[in-house]
Amino acid sequence: MKDNLKHLNPEEQRSLLEHRGIKFPEDRHEIDANKIQEIGYYKLKEFAYSFAKRKQNGNLALSDDKEIIYEHLTFKKLLVRYYMDKNLRIFILHAIEDIEVYLNNIVATQLGLKYGAFGYLEYKNWCDRSLPKFEIEKKQFYFKKDLLTKIKRSNLPDIKLEWNQNTDGFPSVWVMTDCLTFGDTINLVKIMSLNNKKVLASKFNCTPTELISWLSCMNFIRNACVHNSDLIDIKIRTKPTPPARYTNCLYSVKGGYSNKIAAAVLITKFMMESVNSRYKFGNIYDSLYKLIDGDEELAHSLGFSEIDSIKCLTKRSF
Repeated sequence: MKDNLKHLNPEEQRSLLEHRGIKFPEDRHEIDANKIQEIGYYKLKEFAYSFAKRKQNGNLALSDDKEIIYEHLTFKKLLVRYYMDKNLRIFILHAIEDIEVYLNNIVATQLGLKYGAFGYLEYKNWCDRSLPKFEIEKKQFYFKKDLLTKIKRSNLPDIKLEWNQNTDGFPSVWVMTDCLTFGDTINLVKIMSLNNKKVLASKFNCTPTELISWLSCMNFIRNACVHNSDLIDIKIRTKPTPPARYTNCLYSVKGGYSNKIAAAVLITKFMMESVNSRYKFGNIYDSLYKLIDGDEELAHSLGFSEIDSIKCLTKRSF
């Protein structure tokens, strides 16, 4: 345990950031110190990392914090990064939630029409039969166990009505999906038979492989949003397959396209066209526009091929 750490008041935190290269206006010491206290020193520092360099050789090594300086970064730009990221999280989460609701509805419709109100409880009915039988039975067991817990906690009136349940207390498929998290629903889609996946994928005008890739990306970004993570510097762990319509908008890197936030934004845009073709992406566009601020390198850092690539967000595709 380090015993040389000490408390810094907001003014001292401001001085430390200034000492490490962040440019502050001369006449706003108290205002800027109060802003640092409002947002948090380490939260602001998170948004400064992409401007960090080592004092000596320039190679980035955040483990040695005392050696870090921030280049080409003003406090005003740092605040813009923080607030535009906050806006971006709010607006992207709003869109993803619409996609989540739509996905739940089409999953319930597909399973209900094909296997009946309670057919979803028998995984062998609708699962990919190439999966080992034991694995399917294990997934079914834990799904049912978790679902019963979720039913008890649910505030949805219809889910507890006797006529809407089977003899074991499980709800019909049409209300069951309201109990699921986005990740729960995606896990169901992943183990569906190919024919079932094709039906769902057709609702988003894509292939089953693209659908799984996009939904996994959406879930990763959704979790980042709800945990207040830094979206504008995020790296998507598993690169999603980008929609062919928007590949020219993505920054090319070795082995394909950038795995930054642009990929998720454009996937969201493409999927939303099937959910609600009139959905407005103006708020997301405005946040990105202010973040990029006419800087091509910043556009690339977000994963866009060029500054004007974000204009596709304001255009209707049909």
